[in-house]
Amino acid sequence: MERVIAWFSCGAASAVAAKMAIRKYKDQVLVVNCDTMGTEHLDNQRFFEDVQKWLGVKILQIKSTEYKSIDDVFEARKYLAGNKGAPCTVEMKKIPRFKFQEPDDVHVFGYTLEESVRIERFTENNPELLTEFILHQDRITKTDCVRILDRAGIALPVMYGLGFKNNNCLGCVKASSPAYWELTRRHFPEVFERRAEQSRRFGARLVRIKGVRRFLDELPEMPL
Repeated sequence: MERVIAWFSCGAASAVAAKMAIRKYKDQVLVVNCDTMGTEHLDNQRFFEDVQKWLGVKILQIKSTEYKSIDDVFEARKYLAGNKGAPCTVEMKKIPRFKFQEPDDVHVFGYTLEESVRIERFTENNPELLTEFILHQDRITKTDCVRILDRAGIALPVMYGLGFKNNNCLGCVKASSPAYWELTRRHFPEVFERRAEQSRRFGARLVRIKGVRRFLDELPEMPL
């Protein structure tokens, strides 16, 4: 039987996409999470368990066999982010996915109606994958996903309540927004300081200020 893999990232959209995939494909669906819990907010474990109960299936977790955390990746590769992307995504998510997936799998990702450009980019970069962007096809927005979870009685991950737009690892090196890094500095100062030190040591200008890439320790305090 063809496998349908719903990739759950501890975000609201991927949770709703997994629910819709199960309704459509039933027992064909495997809900899979690339485990980076060690560098995410502690509340993600609560959200993971709430979503797992709501879905009615066990969420399978896969992980890197070489690295325990994104910081392990940064220190080993001596690289945070740049034109080559982020090594943590490759090592902690892509490589485990490559090892797990099979050629005829159908992959369900939680890209919403607003993310047409992201879908196009993903499709271009992964032409070998059979994909179904179930939320986009049904015109489901990010706001819709929040409402669906609210009706299910599932509280959103704490990161959304703190003002973050996505529920990624703390101090995500793919982020370049000054607002994102100011939120990180306010709520997770130890993470911010570690990223600032790493960005200097590895020469990664992570924040974009007025269109110019800067080191994190150059970010002035700003209102949110």
